[in-house]
Amino acid sequence: MLRWGLLLLALAPLVAVAATRRVLYVYHSAGFRHDSIVTARQVLERMEGLEVTSTEDLSRISADGLRNFDAVFFFTSGELGLSERQKQDLLAFVRDGKGFGGAHSATDTFYGWPEYGEMIGGYFDGHPWAQEAAIDVEDPDHPATAHLAPSFRITEEIYQFRAWSRAQVRVLQTLDVRSVDLRAQGVNRTDGDFALAWVRNYGRGRVFYTALGHFDETWRHPGFQATIRNALLWLGGEIPAEATPRAARPTVGAGGVVNAATFREGVSPGSLVSIFGIGLTSGSTMAAATLPLPVKLAGTIVTMNGTPVPLLYASPGQINAQLPFEAQGTVEVSVAGSARERVRVEAAAPGIFAVTGDRRPGGAVSIYATGLGAVAPRVTSGAAAPVSPLSRTVAEPVVTIGGTRAAVRFSGLAPGFAGLYQVDAVVPPGLAGAVDVVLEMGERRSNAVSITVSP
Repeated sequence: MLRWGLLLLALAPLVAVAATRRVLYVYHSAGFRHDSIVTARQVLERMEGLEVTSTEDLSRISADGLRNFDAVFFFTSGELGLSERQKQDLLAFVRDGKGFGGAHSATDTFYGWPEYGEMIGGYFDGHPWAQEAAIDVEDPDHPATAHLAPSFRITEEIYQFRAWSRAQVRVLQTLDVRSVDLRAQGVNRTDGDFALAWVRNYGRGRVFYTALGHFDETWRHPGFQATIRNALLWLGGEIPAEATPRAARPTVGAGGVVNAATFREGVSPGSLVSIFGIGLTSGSTMAAATLPLPVKLAGTIVTMNGTPVPLLYASPGQINAQLPFEAQGTVEVSVAGSARERVRVEAAAPGIFAVTGDRRPGGAVSIYATGLGAVAPRVTSGAAAPVSPLSRTVAEPVVTIGGTRAAVRFSGLAPGFAGLYQVDAVVPPGLAGAVDVVLEMGERRSNAVSITVSP
């Protein structure tokens, strides 16, 4: 049973096509034979904009046999009986500008032909899990994955790979390792990086691979069908998409972890922080779409003292994240394995995002802020703050409006939000025109936000 979320209740439109692309679907099994290769054939042969020829006859793979096709798609296994001439013809077909794709066990093929492993991007190295798992979309811009961003769940036989490198492929989807047991028997990777779909350029041609496809249910689901169809159209040159690897090591700028409201130094437990640097994601930009906040977004992870933290937004130059409420003292922040940036966590470091409400003397305004420190009752980092009971700050800030101290009605987490604080205060009498709103906690003073007080 696949669960792709509410987004697919109204499935994203498939990419419109101007011409039919011809694809040779090869499902010859020289090793383990998957039952789903038949379902895959039925699905592929019905795809709009594609003319799919299905075969187990390996003699079709030759310069002459491939001449009239735009792409070849493998759902194969084992050491296929291709001659050296056929192997070279297949490589030349792709290098000269055509497409090659593979599903699932297409990486469980041709272990004795290293040029094949280089072309497809890696080799099967076991499947530690056969279960429902969460999949992160790392590249939300590619037409093969855009409709599934930012993540989805699927019941699959999850592969891991060897002879695989981010320096050689552009990753589209990765396993959310929180959804599986990394101590399971047969787990060989130690870096937690389990790519499940990727693309690459090969000469003047294009390559796509997805590790999914073990079960019939996968092939029958509209979301996966959209992935395959759009990937095949890309392989055939019908639709554009980027395939350049994005493997640069991220760099966090010196002093690059700052208060998200002020963009200045000063963070506290539960704070929303902004992290500035270079290459902080592998190229994508993505905002979190659900609560609780994810710890992986646009293919990147931020850790504090080695533990992933919740993310609101990720782009190559800036990440917005929430420090855990447990943070204290000096912590080390790292982005996807970057050098660690040492950050001092203070009891409070207020910063104001916005002020809304009744801006008349005696009116109630809500100040949305960060950096107000500990709350009670405690809320899990990344989770939405509850409506009842309200989670209040342990210490109450001093609010000044137009230089006059204002009465505070509430100070705590903004209900329904993650990491955002709300302070409700009363506009003092006698004010008019433009005035500044400021929060103070301990020895820390926030940025000033100007509002206009009406008579």
